Amino acid sequence: MWVWLGGIGLLFALLIAAVLISNVHVHFTFSKHKSDDYANINVRLLYGIVRINYEIPSIVFRNMKEGFLVKTEQSMNHSRGEVQGSERVNKRKVKKWAKDVKIMLRATDALKLWLKQTLTRVHMTQLSWSTHIGVSDAAYTAVLTGWVWGIKSIIIGFLTYQVKFEKTPMLEVIPVWSDEMEFRTELEFRLKIRITAIMVAGIRLLTRVLQVEGGWRMWFKLLREQRRKHKEKQKLEGAKP
Repeated sequence: MWVWLGGIGLLFALLIAAVLISNVHVHFTFSKHKSDDYANINVRLLYGIVRINYEIPSIVFRNMKEGFLVKTEQSMNHSRGEVQGSERVNKRKVKKWAKDVKIMLRATDALKLWLKQTLTRVHMTQLSWSTHIGVSDAAYTAVLTGWVWGIKSIIIGFLTYQVKFEKTPMLEVIPVWSDEMEFRTELEFRLKIRITAIMVAGIRLLTRVLQVEGGWRMWFKLLREQRRKHKEKQKLEGAKP
C-alpha cells in the first residue's frame, strides 16, 4: 500500500514539476495593406494542451469622434464554436485606459519596476517586420524610407533592453517606386515565458499591491468594473439578432 501511495505521490510531483517548467507560447501576426487590416494572437500552454486563438479580422476607422471599430473572434481548443464581438476604440476609451493605468500605478508599489522585472523573463524567439512604402515621388519615398528605418531601429533597440532575443530580428523597409501611393506592412513575432516566471510575477505583484494602503481595494474596484462592463457587453451582443 505504501509503495502505491509513494508511486502516486511521485507521479503527482512529476506532473507539477512538468507544469512549472513548461512555457507559455505566444504567436502574434499583424498585416496592413491599404484599408485591409488583420491581427491574430495565438496562445499555447501546458505543452499545447490548451490553445487560445484571438483574431481581429477587421479594423474600421469611422471618424474622429467614433474612432475605430475593432471586430474580434475568440476560440479555445476545448470549447465549442467561436465568441464574436466588437470593440470601439475612440478618444473617450483611450482616456479611460489612461485613467485606469494611473490608478494601478497609485495602487501598486513600484509597478514600473515590477513590469521591467517581468519582461526580463520573456524570451523573443522570432521577430520579423517588413514594410513596403511609396508616395509616388522618388525623393519623398527615399526620405520616408529612411524615417521608417529609423523608427523601427528605435523600437527594436528599446525592446532589446526589455526582453531577451534568441534570434536577430529580421527587418525590411522596401521602397516602392511607382506612380501610386503604397503602404503595406507585416509584423510577426513569437515569444515564450515559463509558468514559474508568471507565478513569481503574480506573487510579486500581490505583494506590491498589499504594500500600498488601500491598494487592493483600488485593484478590486477596477476588476469589478471591468467584469460588469464585460457582462453588459455580452448581454448587448446576445440581444442582437
